[in-house]
Amino acid sequence: MVKVLGIIAEYNPFHNGHMYHLKSSLELIDPDYTMVAMSGHFTQRGEAAIIDKWERTEMALRNGIDIVVELPAAYSSQTAELFAYGGVQLLNHTGVVTHISFGSEIGQIQPLAEIARILADEPPPFKALLKQYLDQGLSFPQARHRAIKEHAKRSGLGFSESQWEKIINSSNSILAIEYLKALYRTNSSIIPVTIQRIGAPYNAQEMSGEVSSATAIRNELLRQKCWDSISRAIPQASFEILKRAVESGKGPVTNNSLEQLLLGKIRSMCLEDIKNLMDVDEGLENRIKECALKASTLDEFIALAKTKRYVYTRLQRILIHALLGITRERVERFRRVGGPQYLRILGFSKRAIPLLKQLKQNAKVPIITKTAHYDRILENPIAREMFDIDILATDLYSLGIPDPRYRRGNRDFTEKIRIV
Repeated sequence: MVKVLGIIAEYNPFHNGHMYHLKSSLELIDPDYTMVAMSGHFTQRGEAAIIDKWERTEMALRNGIDIVVELPAAYSSQTAELFAYGGVQLLNHTGVVTHISFGSEIGQIQPLAEIARILADEPPPFKALLKQYLDQGLSFPQARHRAIKEHAKRSGLGFSESQWEKIINSSNSILAIEYLKALYRTNSSIIPVTIQRIGAPYNAQEMSGEVSSATAIRNELLRQKCWDSISRAIPQASFEILKRAVESGKGPVTNNSLEQLLLGKIRSMCLEDIKNLMDVDEGLENRIKECALKASTLDEFIALAKTKRYVYTRLQRILIHALLGITRERVERFRRVGGPQYLRILGFSKRAIPLLKQLKQNAKVPIITKTAHYDRILENPIAREMFDIDILATDLYSLGIPDPRYRRGNRDFTEKIRIV
């Protein structure tokens, strides 16, 4: 049986920590091929990717990935739960992925799996605790963390305090739990493994040598473009692609590059339309509208709008939902049909041609290699609606590219699939 390793990633950019995860996964699983479900132009934290999805696809391929498929934009800028669900379903739909590997601060599957089972089953005592903490005014992630910890303690799972710190307060472990939960809820046959994260924490803002966070690398690029420092933190292939993209004017792109577009979108929307966006509830639409009218910059808008309950990343995601028209109703409609409805291949290595043939035989959803044909490939109108969001995401993201030559629309129809 052919073993295929699946990874869900953003590679924003592909750095030494990603390389460590990939090499460790290859040693542990010994797969025949690797496939990545990668975010396109907007990421899970509600941010524009630093360079476009084709450059990042090339990074992945040149660093050892065999096939890159795009995680639809409807899932790429969502909560950890929906992001993980979209990625896992995309790998499920391939019909060829046998294993999934993800990073975690704890580096052990069992404790993550036990917590994932609680979240997947939602036993009544857990739900009661969750409601209790939400009623105290905590944000949903904070309330859920406390509810999990208390329920696990009462259930006698017996985690040590150091284990809890590595699970509940660690970004990669939180996402790992969501991957496991999605595997359970979709009755997936994919086998999960986890690799312990090394080096800087996920959200570290400053460079810390050879294993720095993607956030720190992006900050370094935006603040001073110290290429020597960046070159030590990312593989040579990634460095060449990143430097080439920046020097040619294709990057860097940030939410601030789209500042007027984002603020203008919120200002132009009526309260009812804002209310219908994904992640907007409890009258938050009023605060968002008011702050968008008061703020003259994106940073000012976030500073005015954020509270203990409405955190920075949630507000950023809402801005992206507004930009792309991602409403609760749309997300629910996509959920009812089983999540991602196509496999959009962004690039592949020549050695993966046999896997591509197997993919065409086994895939449970249509495969898109030529975007010009998507209308006839995607017979389901919901699939076409989902893909239209991807096209819109590219068209609007492109307006933030520094060099005006790359801001033209319809790049999804003109950029070539990457082959390495």
